[in-house]
Amino acid sequence: MASQPTIYGEEAAFTRRGVAELSALRCVDMVLDGCLMRGNMGTRSTMTQISETTLRTQITECTRMMVMAELLDYSGHVSARIPGTDRFLIPPRDASRAGLTPDEILVVDINGKVLEGKGPAPTETAIHSGVYRHRPDVLAVGHGHPPMSTLFTMVDRPMVAVRNYGFRFIGIPVHADPTHIRTAAQGDAVARTLGQCSCCLLRGHGSVVAASSIPEVFLDSLEMEENARSTVHACTLGNLLPITPEEVELLKVSFARNTYRIAKTWEHYQEKAKLAGML
Repeated sequence: MASQPTIYGEEAAFTRRGVAELSALRCVDMVLDGCLMRGNMGTRSTMTQISETTLRTQITECTRMMVMAELLDYSGHVSARIPGTDRFLIPPRDASRAGLTPDEILVVDINGKVLEGKGPAPTETAIHSGVYRHRPDVLAVGHGHPPMSTLFTMVDRPMVAVRNYGFRFIGIPVHADPTHIRTAAQGDAVARTLGQCSCCLLRGHGSVVAASSIPEVFLDSLEMEENARSTVHACTLGNLLPITPEEVELLKVSFARNTYRIAKTWEHYQEKAKLAGML
């Protein structure tokens, strides 16, 4: 029998505690560089001038596109702050993610209490409310169940980058609680794990993405999963040679020039979803 390929070389020796420490350091480094782990991935659209009607449409489209991209299944949710308020929009618990409509979306307060709309809020609304309470800079949150990314919560190895855009996800934090995030205390704990990063993983569960717009939630969710999938596939070919710290510095500069990526990706998947009958 052929020997199994070495996956991460020296990084394979990290303990989970070591991974957490590395994740925190890398996140801090990214934030200090002013890119919030996003590497200046494009012009960040502010939501301060976006109407509630537009946000409802964006949440609907993002949710359906994430289902199409297998980032959401029958569960998971995308939310958005209502500009100038302490409220946010989120789909109801029981609405189909594949068939969500703008009028189904709920208005909830910063603690997750339903203020407008029919049906209960999602069981894990506390993820969103916790992030919004702790991060006033965050205007949109996504919680999904990406299968490949979630694998990295169940091994003693950090997320690495094998796609050039994957440098943003190197060593992202992993939240240790594998249960459903139902309470305010659990939501606060997720927000502490997230810290100033733009994303984190939940052990055996899924992902949390925090951004300044809904299209950014989609982009980060998509590329985190694509990087994870590519990593798993690459491991079957031989020893993995992930993006190095020196290459990360080059990629930050390179991607800072791509001021169109967020809108381009959003528009591409909008058209793809329309052709597939998802929009």
